[in-house]
Amino acid sequence: MKNKKPVFIKISKKRFERKLISKIKKKVLRLHELNEILFKKKISLKALKKEFNGNVVYSNIIKAWLPINLAYLVNTKQSAFYIDFEKVKIQSQKKEVVLQIPKVFSLIDNPVESYNFIRDVVNSLLCEKIKVLSLDYQKCTQLNIGAQVFLDIILKETAMFYERCVKQPIVKTKVKVVKSSMRLVNLSETSDEVKKILFSVGTPAILRNAKIDFPNIIPYRLCTHNRDASFNKIKASERKDIDTTELAEYVINSLARVNRKLTLEKLDNLCTIIGEALINAEEHSTTNHRFSIGYFQDIIKNGKHYGLFRLIIVNFGKTIYEKFKDLECPNKEVVEKMRRLSENYTQKGFFNWKTFNEESLWTLYALQEGVTSVADKKRGNGSIQFIDSFFNIKGKFNDVGEKSRMTILSGNTNITFDGTYRIIEKEISNERFKVMTFNESGNIENKPDDKFVKYVDNYFPGTMISARICFSEDDYDAN
Repeated sequence: MKNKKPVFIKISKKRFERKLISKIKKKVLRLHELNEILFKKKISLKALKKEFNGNVVYSNIIKAWLPINLAYLVNTKQSAFYIDFEKVKIQSQKKEVVLQIPKVFSLIDNPVESYNFIRDVVNSLLCEKIKVLSLDYQKCTQLNIGAQVFLDIILKETAMFYERCVKQPIVKTKVKVVKSSMRLVNLSETSDEVKKILFSVGTPAILRNAKIDFPNIIPYRLCTHNRDASFNKIKASERKDIDTTELAEYVINSLARVNRKLTLEKLDNLCTIIGEALINAEEHSTTNHRFSIGYFQDIIKNGKHYGLFRLIIVNFGKTIYEKFKDLECPNKEVVEKMRRLSENYTQKGFFNWKTFNEESLWTLYALQEGVTSVADKKRGNGSIQFIDSFFNIKGKFNDVGEKSRMTILSGNTNITFDGTYRIIEKEISNERFKVMTFNESGNIENKPDDKFVKYVDNYFPGTMISARICFSEDDYDAN
């Protein structure tokens, strides 16, 4: 017993010391936190004035704290969402604003209504003093994932902005438009097809992680990549390979759900499509971000069983045309060829400002093999390979409503590929090149079909690739 007593006392003493030390640490931590809060209150106004260019006003807060992609959308004068925050006067107090999503919500098929709706959303979020923004999808019958992800990026970055603002009392008092919530209304009246997209890859899934599993929908969640300060070519290539592999595996797994698989050739084409699109979007993004999202849908229609794959890849920043038009564009040789081509078109009277202009021509020319805005002459095959791969993988299902289609939106240019015109090989100066000219002659010096290469009124502040690929039974090998 004499040996056990000291041990018991020793253990008890250690426990007491641990508790005492823990209490002291907690007390010191509380004092430290209190001092930090008091210290922040004393220096915050001075620090904020420095961050906000000497004046804590709404326009300066917007300039300093608005996330980069949303900032580009609202600060670019050509953009449909441009706001002069120096002149913004916050509207009167409103408890709720309800905005109706267009019947066809698509930047491609219904651009006027869709852009106007998104503009209303941006103005409500940044220029009105409201507490709740409600989005009503009950009249929407066709929801294009490109328009939806564009909206969701805006909603997501606005939420990030206000979350930062409310943490700083001085800023909170200046930002009088802080929203308490954003919600979807009348969901019981919304079509099942629209709800499937919303709760698979739309607003609830992205902003609130409110995902619902549907038997015939397999979502490809929003993938965002940012070229941060640690960027280098090796990391970019590795990231591209990872994202390409993940997306390709996603499609393979989706097709397995319908007991089908791609041939090795078409699987290789799929990886080419994805990889080239991702790297191009990343390199051409002024904001150093690229986004990709999509879904696979298993469909039985008119006795036919097929899969529909939707993929969107988007970046914000200078358009394809603006990259080449920039005086700092490093590839002077290509720019000079584009200028000479413009002169040729002007002489022939091919340009029409409202249907086809120099921007449309240069954007089309940029897709041809060997054309790149960078100085590296080995580059410039990505776009044409992307298009070629799309035609190789797209299905043969001929229903008009389900026809495979790929659209490129960049600035005021819309280029659509559906198989009507194909890629051809031409010999130029004893070298063979692949070209896509959208005309019967296969000559870039002849005007393209303006049904497929056209000027559009609404300016897209960056580049969006929207691919709709139908996999019919003819496109598969059975497992």
